[in-house]
Amino acid sequence: MVTQMHPINKAVQALVPMMEECGIAESPVLLTPDYDLLKCAYERGVPVQVLFGGRSAVFVSDEPIKATTKASFMTGSSLKKPAQRAAAGGILNAVSGFLCTVRKLHACTQTDHAPCRDELAKILKSKHVYCCGDMPDVKKIAGNSLVDKPEEADIIIMNNEGIISDGATLLSDIPSEKILYVGPSTVGTAKLLQCEHFCPFGRANLQTSED
Repeated sequence: MVTQMHPINKAVQALVPMMEECGIAESPVLLTPDYDLLKCAYERGVPVQVLFGGRSAVFVSDEPIKATTKASFMTGSSLKKPAQRAAAGGILNAVSGFLCTVRKLHACTQTDHAPCRDELAKILKSKHVYCCGDMPDVKKIAGNSLVDKPEEADIIIMNNEGIISDGATLLSDIPSEKILYVGPSTVGTAKLLQCEHFCPFGRANLQTSED
C-alpha cells in the first residue's frame, strides 16, 4: 500500500536536491508577520513575509509566524502542524523565487481583484468545483457548480488554507491536472509539484506588478 504524502512534504522533497546542489540549504530565512501586506482575494489569514537571499515572498497563515531559521529545517521534518506547514510553504515560495523558478511571490493590488475573478470565472465555467480551503470568492463564482466531494469535481481549487490542512493529504490520489493552486501562498508548492497555478496579477516583489 502506497503511503499518502502531504503536498507540502512532497514539495520539500523536490526542493531539497536543488538547495543542496546550490549550497543554500543552510542559508538563513526570516519569517515575520506583516499585517500591512496586501492579501489575495482567495486567501484568508495573517500575511507572513518570508525573506531569503534577498528575495521576499509571502504565505498567508492561519496564525502569526515569527522565526529566524534555515531552509534545511524542512528536510526530514514531518511537518504535521499547520503552522509548520505554513512556515515551510513560505520558505518554498522564497527559495523558489531566489532560484528564479517562480515570480508571483506577492498578491496583486485590490484594483486587480475584479479582473482576476473574471479570469477565474472563465476557467471554472461549466465545471464542477471543489474548494480545498475556505474561499468565499471562489464559492460565489462557482455557485451551483460547487460539489461536496473532491472525487465529484472536474477541478479542485487549492488555496493557502487548503494547502496546510490535513485534508490536502487525501488529494494525493487525485490526478494533478485536476488541481488548480491559487494565490501567491501556493506558488512554490505548485511549481515544485508541477501543478497548475493561478495568480494572473501577482507581483514579483512589493513594488512592481507583472502580467
